[in-house]
Amino acid sequence: MTDSLAETFDKDRRLVILRLLAEQDDYSLSAPLITKAAQQLRHRVYPDVVEADLVLLEQHRLLKREELEVGGSKMTIATLTKFGRDVACGRPHPMVARPSPKD
Repeated sequence: MTDSLAETFDKDRRLVILRLLAEQDDYSLSAPLITKAAQQLRHRVYPDVVEADLVLLEQHRLLKREELEVGGSKMTIATLTKFGRDVACGRPHPMVARPSPKD
C-alpha cells in the first residue's frame, strides 16, 4: 500500500522533527523552535501541527514531552529518546519517513 501525498509529507515532517532533536547537544528543543526550524527547511507547518506531531511521536516512544509554564502560558519541550534517535538514523517506523542513504 502506498501513502497519499499528505501522508508522505506528514512522515517527512516527523523525520525532520526527530533529526532536529538529534542534532541538539541535549536532544531537546521547544515546540516554537521546532516549528521555526521546520519552516526554514521549507515545510509548510503551523504550531498546532507540530504540537500534534509531538503528541503522536511521544505515543510511539520516539520522544518525551514536557510542558513548562513560561510567562503565563505553556510551552512544550520535546526530548528525543534512544528509540527516536534510532528512527532518525534510519530504523524503520510506520509513522516516520526513512532518511535517504548517505553518499
